[in-house]
Amino acid sequence: MSSSKTPTRITPSRAVIKISGAGFGGADPLDPHSINYILDQVNEARDQGIEIALVVGGGNIIRGREQKVLSRTAGDLAGMVGTTINGIVLRDVLQSEDVPVLLQSALPMDRITDPVDPDRADTHLKNGGVVVFVGGTGNPYFTTDSAAALRAGEIDADLILKGTDVKGVYTGDPSEESAEFLPSLTYEELVDHELGIIDVAAAKICRETGIPMVIFDLYDDGATTRALKGEEIGTYVYPKG
Repeated sequence: MSSSKTPTRITPSRAVIKISGAGFGGADPLDPHSINYILDQVNEARDQGIEIALVVGGGNIIRGREQKVLSRTAGDLAGMVGTTINGIVLRDVLQSEDVPVLLQSALPMDRITDPVDPDRADTHLKNGGVVVFVGGTGNPYFTTDSAAALRAGEIDADLILKGTDVKGVYTGDPSEESAEFLPSLTYEELVDHELGIIDVAAAKICRETGIPMVIFDLYDDGATTRALKGEEIGTYVYPKG
């Protein structure tokens, strides 16, 4: 699926980093070591002069669709609230490092966050701050992958980084020896072959906006910095043509 015509990886001036809830912890849903690791990744990116916005998941707090007592709609809403908890944590730890942080939510939470406002986010990023987006898209049935794609388009980001716990995209289950690692592919190929590492809605948004994505192992030390430097790390997903 990878092609010799893969475009050169870019070094962005503005990037969206999508961090899953699992990045905040495992047995301890808010693990200090994991949170400090995220903080280090953000600081390293900012040291490169790159404007950084974060979109966070909430699976460490609650996986709404896995809750048997909840309907799908209620479960998704609960999951969006979980992302807000993680956003509050990130805002607190970043501010403790004297990093200006703007926390924006797609869900109305006036006492806790500001509403999503791309223009205000743009100004904050240009002034050297970090923007943290929570609340997903504000709607059920959409993942935080879709939220990352949507926010990247709204703030005119150059690149999306999706941190996972595997090297990147494979042709099958990464735990199986027959699965082949794919260093690059188009959004069309990702959807057509139902590879599933990001949802179809997110892929279609990225295809429309023309924003490439790097899917990589967040826990590979220094991986975020290397991805932002345009090094060939993880899987590079790009719009055809």
